[in-house]
Amino acid sequence: MAALKSQVDQTMDVLARSVGLGDGSDLFSVELTYLIDEMKENYEKWNKHSSERFIFDLLVRRSQNALIERFEDILFIIAANVEPEKEVELRMDMLALIEFLLSQEILAETIFFYAEIILKMILIPSTVWKVGSPNVKIRKASVICMIRMIDNKLVSPEKLNNSFKAILGVLKNCIDDDWANDLRFTSVIMIRKLIQYLSPVFTDEDYKEIYPELLKRLDDSQDGIRIATAETFQVFFRALPDPWSSSLYEYTVKNIFIHLDDSNPEIQKAIREVLVAAARIQRDKFYEIAEEQVHKFQHPSQVKALIEQVQASYK
Repeated sequence: MAALKSQVDQTMDVLARSVGLGDGSDLFSVELTYLIDEMKENYEKWNKHSSERFIFDLLVRRSQNALIERFEDILFIIAANVEPEKEVELRMDMLALIEFLLSQEILAETIFFYAEIILKMILIPSTVWKVGSPNVKIRKASVICMIRMIDNKLVSPEKLNNSFKAILGVLKNCIDDDWANDLRFTSVIMIRKLIQYLSPVFTDEDYKEIYPELLKRLDDSQDGIRIATAETFQVFFRALPDPWSSSLYEYTVKNIFIHLDDSNPEIQKAIREVLVAAARIQRDKFYEIAEEQVHKFQHPSQVKALIEQVQASYK
């Protein structure tokens, strides 16, 4: 199959040069431009069986120049076909196409310019909860695409922050989905990425929105998600302004302490690292809370060891 594809690509290159173009991707770009103009009347009516949507997918993946020139049109076509009333197969294929576009270096500047449109018209709406398990795949794919945008720095912190409340709103539903372990895990990672990327522009109120969601996930039925949540809490406390709300700090740290007595040694280790990070700020309050916990724990030696670790970490 690979050899056949190579032969086809070579043939397309020869054909392109014979008509004065650079290579095969230029032929696909020309065809994509014509196709977009033809599709303006009917792309909103596509369903999973529409032949045009398969042609569109192929041409987008094989074109280069036209991707930049017609990027806005491409986004509007994709946005129309990730609407909730569209079939799952069509929506998933369109999100897969978005993930492909996010991976193309040639499009980095273009995507950076259109980042808010991608978030508001495609990814955030696709993350909204809807009855039915197939919707879980769509929501997970959308969250993964948002993670790609952050990892590849395809959206500025300012633009991402403009959409923060909307993103966190849909993530709250994802992170509470008891039937979708992968979605919960991916959403925890997304929250970690948001904190890392947006901490320079975050306010106290933003952190107040996040901490309850993380506390809930420390009680998750899956230990892998609990560990991922602990790692996210480490990022949270390293970014948290000093001082933060005294009452919320106390409430959060006390609830985290509960898990230091967990039966799973990996959870214990992860929680210990969170608490060390928490002691970066409001350390007197931290020591006060820790001393209280010594008398409540089944294994008080763990708390004493933690206090010693904190003292050594912040000399």
